[in-house]
Amino acid sequence: MDVLIKNAEVFDGESEAARKACVLVRGDTIAEVSAADGWQGEVLDAEGLTLAPGFIDTHSHNDFYGVLPDAQRYLRPFVEQGITTMVGGNCGFSTVGIEAETPYHKDLFAFFIGNPAYKSVASFAGWVEAVNAHSPVNIACLCGHGTIRTSIHGLASGALSDDERRRMERRVEEELEAGAAGVSFGLMYEPGMYAAYDELLALAKIAARRGKIISFHQRALSRFSTSYPQLFGRAHNLRALDEIIRIAEDSGAKTQVSHLIFVGRGTWNTVDETLAIIDAANARGLDVAFDIYPYDFGASTITVVLPAWYQALSPAQKNKALTRLRLGVEIFATKKLLGFGFDDIRVTWAGEDCPRYIGKRIGEIAREDGMSDLGAYLKVVEESKGGATVIMYGYQNDAIIDRLSRHPKVSYMTDAWIAGKGMENPASFGAFPKFLRLSREGGAESLGAMIRKMTGQAARRFGIKNRGRVEAGCYADLVLFDRARIAEKDDGPPEGLRHVIINGEFAVRDGAYQDKAAGKGLGAF
Repeated sequence: MDVLIKNAEVFDGESEAARKACVLVRGDTIAEVSAADGWQGEVLDAEGLTLAPGFIDTHSHNDFYGVLPDAQRYLRPFVEQGITTMVGGNCGFSTVGIEAETPYHKDLFAFFIGNPAYKSVASFAGWVEAVNAHSPVNIACLCGHGTIRTSIHGLASGALSDDERRRMERRVEEELEAGAAGVSFGLMYEPGMYAAYDELLALAKIAARRGKIISFHQRALSRFSTSYPQLFGRAHNLRALDEIIRIAEDSGAKTQVSHLIFVGRGTWNTVDETLAIIDAANARGLDVAFDIYPYDFGASTITVVLPAWYQALSPAQKNKALTRLRLGVEIFATKKLLGFGFDDIRVTWAGEDCPRYIGKRIGEIAREDGMSDLGAYLKVVEESKGGATVIMYGYQNDAIIDRLSRHPKVSYMTDAWIAGKGMENPASFGAFPKFLRLSREGGAESLGAMIRKMTGQAARRFGIKNRGRVEAGCYADLVLFDRARIAEKDDGPPEGLRHVIINGEFAVRDGAYQDKAAGKGLGAF
């Protein structure tokens, strides 16, 4: 496609100031940013619109969906909110990294929450090929520690053998060499929760040697959690952050703290110390940053609140009275100390056999079934075989979102996916437009600074070349919106977003989705 876009207010992804300019797109590339006098081809008059680089979603799980033949079904809402590039493979979950000839297909199927993507990609190159064939949006992918560990050792809690460690490290080397953007860890999930420090550090050092990033779903996101046995003393989310900073320091790797949130109202007073830890790490020469979304909730799996000792038990052991008693005491204490309860957990999907749970909070299910909240929670876990997905509330408030959005080391993201069943996460439809609306209303970072963080700064952070800038020679990933009207919807395309261009092709034109597989699988070097 060749088109001249004229009269737009242009933010280039580097400067925080806007300027009037014409942007000439030729093929998949920005050819010129200037007056572009004498152009005789197609012209798009963007008077009254803001033009920016396409937004980069720095924390996504859509590497799972971009390889599927019906990828449009899952990724359309993200394109419609102006996202042109995603960083997938977060929280230790990635489509890439599966050991060839793995015997752990059952465990991988559970680990991937039933998504068939785990068996559709044999290599990073194969993943890129599948994304190129099907995806409407560009996707870069981290290599997930949890994926590799599961394919080598299953979901078992035991330590890896020396041979398994060597195979894991070799696999990470291969994926990074092939173009994976870095390594991700999910320390609150199986099997990441079972990994010893030296196992995590070894992979972080591999990433550091190649100049790649490491990212962490930390071991605890709340003041009190089931990840640590001590109920008193240092807040658990701060202990978990200490662990990440230690790995950053011992490895020298560029480090990303995933979805910086403060689960439970009793955790909100740890914001100051959290940011102080991150600032101090950067002041002494480390490179530590974080990402956020603009909601007071987040999507997760239902088992995320269960302690590692419980998840490691067999079904028979879990049903023992003493086991239930210990679990009940731990969760009761955690709820009281956190200001977070079962009514803050809403089920979005629990399997084909459990449609009545969809959209209901655990407390509501308990009242309907005449049982305790814990009993109802474990019932949903059991009936969904641990595969239920949830939205969890009380993660933060507007003041926290405002403060985090202004931090110099922040990037923006969705941490969302379209399940195609049950209740969908509103972030899939509106995260980036909501950030822009908050900026307009004075409740977040200034527009120019926010666009820079959404685009050029995010591209540099994850090693994404020639994207995130409105500059001659960069790929033509662009978004045009009405800054006076841009606003999110929870279940459909946002207000005020007019055009999205991905690799020089209109993905959204005059507000209408174009149904094109214009995205690319990106190798980060």
